[in-house]
Amino acid sequence: MRKHVLQYDDVMNTQREIIYKQRREVLDGENIHDSILKMIDGVAEQVITTHITGDEYNKEGLMQDVKTIFGITNLESLDSKNEQKIIEELKEKAFARYEAKGKEVGEEQLPELERVVMLKVVDQKWMDHIDSMDELKDGIGLRAYGQKDPVVQYRIEGFDMFDEMVYSIKEDVVKILMNLNRAQNLERKQTVRITNQRLQEMANDMRKDMPKESKEVTHTPVVNNGPKVGRNDPCPCGSGKKYKNCCGKNA
Repeated sequence: MRKHVLQYDDVMNTQREIIYKQRREVLDGENIHDSILKMIDGVAEQVITTHITGDEYNKEGLMQDVKTIFGITNLESLDSKNEQKIIEELKEKAFARYEAKGKEVGEEQLPELERVVMLKVVDQKWMDHIDSMDELKDGIGLRAYGQKDPVVQYRIEGFDMFDEMVYSIKEDVVKILMNLNRAQNLERKQTVRITNQRLQEMANDMRKDMPKESKEVTHTPVVNNGPKVGRNDPCPCGSGKKYKNCCGKNA
């Protein structure tokens, strides 16, 4: 059981390193604009391929997702049923729309806004993912009844869930940035609040894992407040003997 727990932890540690690396890049003030453009590109392609299968596609559902995520209400190439052509049109319109949004926000403010949105989404999705992984670990032992290795299944299902979380992060980041007029007013102080909150959570997690320190035992010397008796003085017990030959023998 302990071996399995350690193997489960290895899966989470690998995922944690990936997420924390991304967070550090954002916190260090790196320009993530190129990463945002790649997200727009990837999400646009995923939205189209999800709804189109060969000659069949859910036109209404596709346009609903396109409108919700990108704020785009029309795709002329949709009737062509040419998947690649639809993808290219969506990407072109999405990039043009985001460029226009960037000019509205301002070139100086846009990088800061991108970092704030990224931090906010990553933190929320990661916390939800941790809860989901805990639930998976609690029930993964049942896989043994189906002649499946619980650790292997945990690793497979855990990374499938991680991939889903990563895409969900991209989709939410794109959705917020592409619809800035409906997004919350995000300021620099929110970045600090989010950052400090997560750093505190990380510190608390580390503190829980550390072995508890043993309480320091202090020894208080015993102080004899009674009268001091010399070794050759009469013993205070009244025996008539010297203190050193009576009560003071063991002193």
